[in-house]
Formats: sequence, structure tokens, C-alpha cells
Amino acid sequence: MPEDEGVARVLLTGRFARTRYLAHALEQLDIALQFEDPEYLAVLAERDARVVALALFGTVAGARACSKLHLLAGDEDALAPLATGIAQLCADSGERLLICELPDEPSFVPVALALGAAGFVEEGMVPDYVADAIALRLLVWRP
Repeated sequence: MPEDEGVARVLLTGRFARTRYLAHALEQLDIALQFEDPEYLAVLAERDARVVALALFGTVAGARACSKLHLLAGDEDALAPLATGIAQLCADSGERLLICELPDEPSFVPVALALGAAGFVEEGMVPDYVADAIALRLLVWRP
């Protein structure tokens, strides 16, 4: 909700500070907070009244029954349960797949492990896509 914007921004800034990903993450959050585009929804995960993770996800325009997990950030132990929750939400909505594109960088290993624990499977990799020597990994979850 709009009142959660501050804590969401702090979480994203803390996770992506001094990286090439911060501006895009904040842009996606801004779109989600406008509540006008079903491609961008935001969900916060809380534990003991403290925000511990954030997911940005939504439907893929022009694709039937397909959603995309744009971003997953937060405490490492909260990532897999949040990814599982998003996948279950998509399954309950009749989605046939949920995709996540992830840079193949060491800082994204916790997210990749969480996605694997949530049932995502790597189905592709595009070399040098994010930057020279940084591939883009394509992970997919199917109900």
C-alpha cells in the first residue's frame, strides 16, 4: 500500500545500493505503487512486525496465463517462502507459468537458491546479456 512505500524503498536501496540494479528496481516499485499496471504488483513479507522481504511481480502483457517475478529482495531466510507464496498465488489464479530473469552474478546466488527451493527450474541462459561476462538466467516455475 502507499504507506509501505518508505520501507519498500529502504529495503531496495539497502539491497541494491551501489549496483547497476537500483534505479530499475525503484522504477518498478514506482509503477507498482501507481496501482494501474497489472504487470507490476508489489508484496511485502513481514515477520514479527518487521518487513523482511519484497517481491515485484505481475502478468506478462500479451501472454496467456503467464506471470513474471521481476524482483525478489530481502532477508535470505525470507526469500524462498515469499517466492513460494507468489507461485501459489499465480497457481490459484490459473497461471500456467511464472518466470524470473536473474543476472548470473554472485550477489544473486541467494535469490537463485530461494527460487530453486520454491520449485523454479533454470530453463535458459543468455551469455553476456546483462553486461560483458554477465549472463541472464531464465528460471521458470510451473504448477
